[in-house]
Amino acid sequence: MIKPAIEVDTINFQYDSGFHLENVSFEVDRNSIYALIGNNGSGKTTILRLLVGLIWPISGNIKIFEEHLSKNKMKLWEIRKQIGFLFQNPDDQLFAPTVGEDVAFGARNLKLTEEKVKDRVEWALSAVNLTEYKNYSPFELSWGQKKRVALAGLLVMKPRLLILDEPFANLDFKSIYNHLEILENLRKDQDLTIIFTTHNMFFVENWADKMVFIDDGHVIFEGSPQEGLQDESVLKSLSSYNEILHLLKK
Repeated sequence: MIKPAIEVDTINFQYDSGFHLENVSFEVDRNSIYALIGNNGSGKTTILRLLVGLIWPISGNIKIFEEHLSKNKMKLWEIRKQIGFLFQNPDDQLFAPTVGEDVAFGARNLKLTEEKVKDRVEWALSAVNLTEYKNYSPFELSWGQKKRVALAGLLVMKPRLLILDEPFANLDFKSIYNHLEILENLRKDQDLTIIFTTHNMFFVENWADKMVFIDDGHVIFEGSPQEGLQDESVLKSLSSYNEILHLLKK
């Protein structure tokens, strides 16, 4: 039996502000696309940050490819090498003077030879269709191009798991198409597992294999999008979405 890529078991977490996650559990199958959805402030980004050890739960366990997430620096580094975490705002990830140097940073952290770093940078930039921008400043690019540079900076490390926080936010239709095409090709070629947050039900219905719905720090549904969009608890939480659909159909 193949074990899941992600196993979240009864996680509890609390911020000083009072917001908390309570008994959050779910599993993400390998080579699947998993949508994490919920209203603003429901806890989606908090869960992503827990998955990469940027914050730590009060109790509960997280496994990534069967390895327990641990505060032990060596173990955490070994797990993080398998994960690419794309922030919602690409400016939070970009820092180097050129696109090529930015993408190369992750490969150099793996202690690869400069020849291998060069090969991986060329491959990653080709994968996101930005080869000709290698010597550009990332800060002079469009929002969509910045997102692709940030993605290339993750791909250069050859991750097994991509964690994407609102990957399609603020993108036009052409950029969304480009991103979906890139991610689908990578999933097929690299055996990637993808978990992403979104507010857009289109991506949940048409791209995700499974979904988990978070409401005020609690999991209220986990399963297929088709089942989720018929679940009474999910429909109640999506009342505003359904009201908008009703309004537009008048």
